[in-house]
Amino acid sequence: MFLAAVDKIAPLISVFINWGFMMALLFNLVSFSDERRRARSPLWICLIITLSYVSTAFVERYSHAYLYWFFADVGTALLIAFIYTSIHKIVAYYYCLCGLTFNGILHYLMYVDLHLKGNLEPWWLWSVYSFGINFMDLMMILVLIINKDFLGLCRIGRFLKASLAPKKVGDNG
Repeated sequence: MFLAAVDKIAPLISVFINWGFMMALLFNLVSFSDERRRARSPLWICLIITLSYVSTAFVERYSHAYLYWFFADVGTALLIAFIYTSIHKIVAYYYCLCGLTFNGILHYLMYVDLHLKGNLEPWWLWSVYSFGINFMDLMMILVLIINKDFLGLCRIGRFLKASLAPKKVGDNG
């Protein structure tokens, strides 16, 4: 019963997520025309993620879809990281890399669970996967539109970087 409900709802959620990325791309295309917003625009991140998600939308019919989605997420994250090596990094960069990494890990874990271990009984990983993937996708769509640190991830990253940085010799504090 659970799997039958998921089979009916999953394609609708997939379409909604792809629509969200396309709307974020459209928004960024329009806002890119404003000279003041161009330098901090997440247009290129949005374009790469939208193309990745749209190109993998039809994979769910194949038996090893989780492995394909894993490679798509890793490839997308690597492409974004490569393109942004020489460009000023924006909030959307960090959020999308975190989201794609988290999604990739979840896709890989589901592939291992279903195809390598042969598990067919729902358990907590499946719930974490369902909620985690959708939350991360919605988070990436939102950050591609507003480009703000709304969850405080960048703030936490700066705090960790400052607290884990080696102290200078003679620094008393």
